[in-house]
Amino acid sequence: MVRELYFEDVSEGYEIPPLVRDITRSRILKYADAGGDYNPIHVNEEFARKVGLGGIIAHGMLSYAFLVQMMTNWLPKPTYLKRLGAEFRAMVFPGDVVTCKGKVVRKYVKDGENYIECEIWCENQKGEKTTIGMAVATLPSREQK
Repeated sequence: MVRELYFEDVSEGYEIPPLVRDITRSRILKYADAGGDYNPIHVNEEFARKVGLGGIIAHGMLSYAFLVQMMTNWLPKPTYLKRLGAEFRAMVFPGDVVTCKGKVVRKYVKDGENYIECEIWCENQKGEKTTIGMAVATLPSREQK
């Protein structure tokens, strides 16, 4: 189902609806299976403790995937997401609750397309930003409808 959201509906400062995800050992292991990333820091408790992590950690790309999901849940069509980049700033552990957030920081029209640029991030239950990034998307205009 296509949601009604137009370029005119958002302004700089507009907050994107957040996405909340519990981080469980099971979720981390499922992500390892899906991505084929079995680095022992993600799947082997003993190894992760030996290297000083205190236990397994979530893949950084899992947080990245959550940011993509937040954006595509909000946009009327997933194909409106044109670019997304992120940096990993802190580790995410089983038991953490990750909240993905974002806000529109710029709107502009270029070559007849309506663009929005968004600051996006994941934060843990302590309010620490674990992943930060930017996303660029397009939105239709009511005038072009």
